[in-house]
Amino acid sequence: MTNKLLLAALSLALAPTAFADRSPAEFTALLARYDAATSSGDKALLGDQVDAAAGQRYATVSRLYWYEDLEQAKAAAAASGKPILELRMLGRLDEDQSCANSRLFRATLYANQAVAKQMRENFILLWTSERPVPKVTIDFGDGRTLQTTITGNSAHYILDAEGDVVDVLPGMYAPDAFRAELTKSAVLARRIAAVPPAKRASAIREAHGRALVALNKKARELKAVEHIPGTDPTGKSYFELAQRATISKAYIEVPKLPTVRAGDALKLDEGNTAAWSALGAAWWSFAPPRSTELVIAPTVGAVPPVLDTASQALVLDLEHGALEPGAVGPSDDAMILARLEQHLLADSALNELRLRRAIHERMYKKTEGFAPLNAYVYAEVFHTPASDPWLGLVPRSDFTGMPGDGVHVPATSLSSR
Repeated sequence: MTNKLLLAALSLALAPTAFADRSPAEFTALLARYDAATSSGDKALLGDQVDAAAGQRYATVSRLYWYEDLEQAKAAAAASGKPILELRMLGRLDEDQSCANSRLFRATLYANQAVAKQMRENFILLWTSERPVPKVTIDFGDGRTLQTTITGNSAHYILDAEGDVVDVLPGMYAPDAFRAELTKSAVLARRIAAVPPAKRASAIREAHGRALVALNKKARELKAVEHIPGTDPTGKSYFELAQRATISKAYIEVPKLPTVRAGDALKLDEGNTAAWSALGAAWWSFAPPRSTELVIAPTVGAVPPVLDTASQALVLDLEHGALEPGAVGPSDDAMILARLEQHLLADSALNELRLRRAIHERMYKKTEGFAPLNAYVYAEVFHTPASDPWLGLVPRSDFTGMPGDGVHVPATSLSSR
């Protein structure tokens, strides 16, 4: 049975039922049964069970096992000598409608066979949820509905066996860029593990100071962002700033903004996206720099392929889905893949130069635990602070004609405050 048919069957089924006591051994055994199955029905049922055992949707492709409990992950890290790679996200990794970044991770990073191998062999994997992911449903009034997520960003934290943060990769990266940065993080984690406990905090600070110097030096050499206009917005809401923090995610979520919020929608500049994409290619040497200005025409064909065959297959399987033929019109597969690859390269550069630079600065200046650092990342880097439970979607500044701006708060939420 092809991946396409399998995913269609899975999308029609109920969400996988989580096992009460998941384990890596159970996951491995289910994968073996899945691989040995010959009938399409058996594969569909076993695929559901593999996902549930893995703690991740589409685990038959990624073959990754994820812990959901930090203490269990720490115990596994201590036993294996591996650092922890923690995905912090909105929603759940074992649900289709998790935040946009985590969906892209599943399709373009975890499905990438080289990336998955690196993660599996070098890290203990853990995912945790920052908060539920906001969703919007558009009802067309004739039985047709469209449901999607609205905002939310994700980060990969590299932790030692005690759960202390060693490094952070914010947002989306192209697969080869992610592998390159994750390799550096793994080397750093091993080096920090060899440092006496009393000196580890200062060693981490010094490492981020050096990383900041190296990043700034490389940016100057490539004239990294001075030729990319309009990349430092001011006067925007948290909601709009959150969309700008990740290009590939913005192309998923920003087109829905006019539907859910009054006012001007965030404009996505194709020229800027192409420029960031060219910078991403130059930064990780995917292709020779095209010019010192790094500005290229905003054509999808300008980006070298960055997705492997497994990722491409999963992307297209998800794009086609389980709808009846013609339900939403045909998709241009070549265009979808090319644009996605361009956006991933653009994200790689933007995240490294803007978001990760800010995190390097923070980790160089002070030592803090996961909770305060994560609070800083979501409030100041991703612009989705926990202090705003509505994520900027209820500005209370314009009349909507609906009682309470259409807000409904369950009685249980009111009583728990």
